[in-house]
Amino acid sequence: MGLLATYLACLIVGQAITIGIGLSIDRFYSPTASLPISLFLYFAMFLYFAMFWLAWRVAVRITEPKAETRAPPSAG
Repeated sequence: MGLLATYLACLIVGQAITIGIGLSIDRFYSPTASLPISLFLYFAMFLYFAMFWLAWRVAVRITEPKAETRAPPSAG
């Protein structure tokens, strides 16, 4: 359950970054340039599916069990 929640959180953050780029271009440059760039970032097949892949990889990395650190055997 934690993996799924982490995945959704990563996906939402990634999509928010994409939308934020489009909105910042709209605000600081021109609305005419914002629309094609936003559409390219959001609907381009490679980038759109890459966001899902990247969010999954990050979620797996975050939620993977940590290896136990064991003390080395004492020479005695």
